[in-house]
Amino acid sequence: MIKLTEKEKDLINALDDSLFTRNFVEDWINRDDNVVINAPAALQSANAKGFYRAVHKIVQLQEKMEEEK
Repeated sequence: MIKLTEKEKDLINALDDSLFTRNFVEDWINRDDNVVINAPAALQSANAKGFYRAVHKIVQLQEKMEEEK
């Protein structure tokens, strides 16, 4: 189960996307919908997971840059 860190939540809030809000991402990243049974939900979940992966990577890069200072 994926749980957003405070830094990830802060970054999502800072990005201020109208769809990919912190609540939206938290609600959708841990869903496991079957594409045959519920294709729209499976697609929505995949989008949230992709957005989360990008946010997670950005936070990792920010932390690495802070360590190098």
